[in-house]
Amino acid sequence: MKIALDPKSPVPLYHQVAETISYRIATGRLLPGERLPPVREAAVVLGVNMHTVRRAYAELAQKGLVEMRGARGTRVLGRARVGPRGVSRRKLDGFMERVLREARQQHGLTRHDLVHLLANWSPATSEAAGVVHVVECSQAQCSDHVQEIKSHWQVDARPWCLSKQGEPPPGPIVATYFHHNEVRRRWPHRLHEIRFVAIRPDPRLPARVRPRPAPGKRSGLTLCELDEPMARNIASDLSVLFPADRYRIKPRVVQRAGELLESPQSRTPVLFSPRVWGQLSSAERNDARAIKVTYVIEPEELEAVGEHFGWRRRNATGSVSNERMTGNKTRKRSTS
Repeated sequence: MKIALDPKSPVPLYHQVAETISYRIATGRLLPGERLPPVREAAVVLGVNMHTVRRAYAELAQKGLVEMRGARGTRVLGRARVGPRGVSRRKLDGFMERVLREARQQHGLTRHDLVHLLANWSPATSEAAGVVHVVECSQAQCSDHVQEIKSHWQVDARPWCLSKQGEPPPGPIVATYFHHNEVRRRWPHRLHEIRFVAIRPDPRLPARVRPRPAPGKRSGLTLCELDEPMARNIASDLSVLFPADRYRIKPRVVQRAGELLESPQSRTPVLFSPRVWGQLSSAERNDARAIKVTYVIEPEELEAVGEHFGWRRRNATGSVSNERMTGNKTRKRSTS
């Protein structure tokens, strides 16, 4: 029986032992009928005296979790008949059933999800309730989506680039379907916190291209990317904004972001994918031929994500509205 005890904790050692065993019984790691180690053996393993173990077992027996049978040892009975601080087991069971039902119906959480959230929750992490992390493969694209969300909703949106190690802090996450498989593979235990949104190329992008083709003629555009599959995907997305009868998009895979701007004789506009744009120097970004390809969250998706997390809306002037979205309903809240 391995239990991590903290001698410096103000919680008595016997109570630490009892609480750990109680948790294991509650979560099914110790089943009814199983025997706990003899007092002497447990004391040696835990590095405490026998009195500490005996007192821990007695506390568990008082709660109805175990039965102390003298020379025959201590046996697990199951769930306590009386809850913590004398709360009746019936009331406690009813409370737990309500919590699990609400977690499942309103938030899609399983029992395992709820246990994980409670185990990692603290007053410090609860401050993250007003923070959402926006996940994308490039810092530039992260920042763009962060500004979209912050301009529409009163929330502290922060970028989280997929090139980072680890995972975002506890709290809501917004990711794009573009990276759906990768996000699910990386953080399967966080899926209950993640909202995926659809994105599309910014409809204002064609207005940045100069010169525009004359009627009946096609204008050439170069799309700069770092790998072939991504270049094809982005070119396909852009075809909606740059129809084939007026534009000809030529994907180019490069080793270095700015190499397509090195020839001063070329006047062909170069469209840079978000992650390539992030690698350009300031001088290269100021080149008249350089155009940043930006993606925006679909309007209905931007609306739905705020409703899903219950954020407060900003109005057209950028100030905060006193409406808070809860599910599919709008609830008025006082700002006083």
